[in-house]
Amino acid sequence: MENPLIEAPVPPVPQDVEPGGVRWLRANVARFSRPEDHARRRALVLAELAPMGSLRDKAFALAKAMRDEPPERILWTVPVAVLAAELGLPDVSRDIATVSGAYHPHTEIGDDAEEAMRRLVAVCGGDADERTAARIGLLVQACDATAKLLGKALAAHRTGEDAERLLDRVLREDPPVRITRRWVGGEVVEVDLSRHPFGAGPKQCPGETRARQVAAGILDALLC
Repeated sequence: MENPLIEAPVPPVPQDVEPGGVRWLRANVARFSRPEDHARRRALVLAELAPMGSLRDKAFALAKAMRDEPPERILWTVPVAVLAAELGLPDVSRDIATVSGAYHPHTEIGDDAEEAMRRLVAVCGGDADERTAARIGLLVQACDATAKLLGKALAAHRTGEDAERLLDRVLREDPPVRITRRWVGGEVVEVDLSRHPFGAGPKQCPGETRARQVAAGILDALLC
């Protein structure tokens, strides 16, 4: 591994927080978990991802149905809507997009994000537990990064280039996520992810395969 800092723990987030809000989400997802909690919470995400199938076809169908919508709306709606349907949830893409803007610990949390979180917990069954956090976190992490990846791919598309080759090239040359943050010596350190667009080590994105399938399906629809 080129950068051993990728293996370092993530910066700590507050744990004593009110259940059901954005701070609660941060404190209960695998993404920001302490090492002693990470494996258990990651397993919850993997269990949600495991039964998902035919995502490329499903993303293609929904993107095709939305062809008359502005491209930006398609990019921010389809990835979340497809994955939400696989989780047995309605289209929660608007609330997920709102929460994604406040998800990372270095970002501010607005009232709109807190209201969106309350609706998301409710639609997940109303229990503010680790499984609910895993499901919401899965959708949040699929939202912003996938939309930005798709935007870059549409802008970079070359004549005759299929979706898979296009995604490979964009992830190699202009990935949507370039840095992550780690906790080293009691300080936050930024770590370069240009060689690892889905992360690496214990914190590597568990949904890489699914994200690529959804992205490819959307590109199939928009570029055909």
